[in-house]
Amino acid sequence: MNGVIFDLKRFAVHDGRGIRSTLFLKGCPLRCPWCQNPEGLSRELRLWHQPATCIRCGTCTAACPEKALSLTERVRIDREKCTLCGVCAERCPTGALSLDGREISAEQAAELLLRDLPFFGNGGGITLSGGEATAQPEFALEVLRLCRERGAGTAMETCLFAPWETISRFLPYVDYFLTDLKLFDPEEHLRATGVPNAPILANFRALSEAGADILARTPLIPGFTDTEENIRSIARFVVSVNREIPCELLNYNPLCRSKYAALDEEYPVSGGPLSEERMEAFRAILREEGVRHIVKES
Repeated sequence: MNGVIFDLKRFAVHDGRGIRSTLFLKGCPLRCPWCQNPEGLSRELRLWHQPATCIRCGTCTAACPEKALSLTERVRIDREKCTLCGVCAERCPTGALSLDGREISAEQAAELLLRDLPFFGNGGGITLSGGEATAQPEFALEVLRLCRERGAGTAMETCLFAPWETISRFLPYVDYFLTDLKLFDPEEHLRATGVPNAPILANFRALSEAGADILARTPLIPGFTDTEENIRSIARFVVSVNREIPCELLNYNPLCRSKYAALDEEYPVSGGPLSEERMEAFRAILREEGVRHIVKES
């Protein structure tokens, strides 16, 4: 069973409990304007150009068999001509050109994740992220199964936008679900992400009823999710499902802008991280609405 990944992060401490290795799968059904991992949006591979490391030597344009590259103030990619053969990336002397993922077998993925098994201890393990792991369900399930067989704890970051029949298949293989609740208002969620949130909320409730260990996460994005009404509504929903479910508010991280530059795309979110004062004000809203367990970013 093969899948398509775009990254593997070792000694991760933000993707679940303890020390973890995190595998990032390509493909996501949402189109959040603030996406931190645009390389994970499509399952298809894309060619990236990093202007900061490009020396404009012209090696790539000469090497491209399809003549899909041109050199102006930066390397321009004609994506209709580009066949993703990778020749330009192989020839680039500075690594300014690269493909944003690779195909890998479940066995290979599990082996990479489990290299750090001795460091996981009792609380750590492996995490599947993305993109969205449920977008490649067969591959993701096989990776989880193989890791569980070797004694690794398992976690999965998920937006929960998938049929319950798909989500429920992960219950026997996932110890800890890190779930995204971005926007509670249905119209705002549809406008921002391109999909309705009714299936997400229904899956969240179903996971809780199935006895899953869940963390509810909300990214605080300037101009999108960082409103009192949104955080209060999400808190009320979580409490209505199970007041023992912990909640975490994720501060905005603007570092992903360089990724959009590599794709020659504009990043639509302006501003920087929220101050600790504002973060604490939002956490106070969670407490006011009855959330008993609030996880703070380390």
